[in-house]
Amino acid sequence: MLLANSCSLVTRENIEILRVDNAFAVVEIALLGGQLLSFIPKHDQRQRIWLSEAAVLDGKQAIRGGVPVCWPWFGDHEVKNQQPDNSDFPSHGYVRTQQWHIVSTTDSAAGTQLVLQPQSSSGAGFSGEAELTLVLDISQQCSLQLLTTNKGQESFSYRCALHTYFAVNNVKHCKLTGLDGDYLDKTRGMQSLHTPAQYVFTQETDRVHLCQPKLVVIDDGKKRIEVHSKGHDSIVVWNPWQEKSITMHDMDDDGYVTMLCVETAITQGQIVEAGETHIVQQIIV
Repeated sequence: MLLANSCSLVTRENIEILRVDNAFAVVEIALLGGQLLSFIPKHDQRQRIWLSEAAVLDGKQAIRGGVPVCWPWFGDHEVKNQQPDNSDFPSHGYVRTQQWHIVSTTDSAAGTQLVLQPQSSSGAGFSGEAELTLVLDISQQCSLQLLTTNKGQESFSYRCALHTYFAVNNVKHCKLTGLDGDYLDKTRGMQSLHTPAQYVFTQETDRVHLCQPKLVVIDDGKKRIEVHSKGHDSIVVWNPWQEKSITMHDMDDDGYVTMLCVETAITQGQIVEAGETHIVQQIIV
């Protein structure tokens, strides 16, 4: 297809990457998984997105970092542990290792819009008749909209996340603001705990915040990142810390220091009626 003037296709190892260089920002999106890998606004030349230096770009496995698209489930599939063969139920769904195709690219005075779709929205473990679309609008900010359209005659429920790895100077100096209420702590057997007034990081963190803030701010003492969200039922906050980082072949042992995941998510299930579309949006500033 004919790409917009700001867009080009490049290959890195075995991954095809759509690159955008417009008046506002430089962006890279891997067509494997439809995964945003980089967002650098030109007004401050500051990378917002973390990508592991040890990320595997062989085109066969999920890429560590960027913004993985988790769909149509988040985390483990609900029946995964009941199946003798779990290979059909990959963690975080099946579209993150699919090849996505470019539907359209459009330049305008406001920026560049990209529309991508996975090879297939159907897969083992999900019975809905859905069409999945990712729309990225790139200006001084980067907007990601994940559209789930019900193309069938019956309603279905799905879960998802824009699993964003943000680049920070040092997670040990980070503070989060904008979260409140209770969260489920995966490191403590999904125990329900109250969000701390001073939200800082001293150990492995894996939390599902059951709130729907419009804005969460990451402040690492040197820079600030704004995370705006819509259409979600949860915010997930994750950092593996050192012990888990050491066990990950695609993350350096100290890789956890410079990343923090703040994910716009549906963890409790979203019903989509026949003919309707539900949109989950994350805007990175």
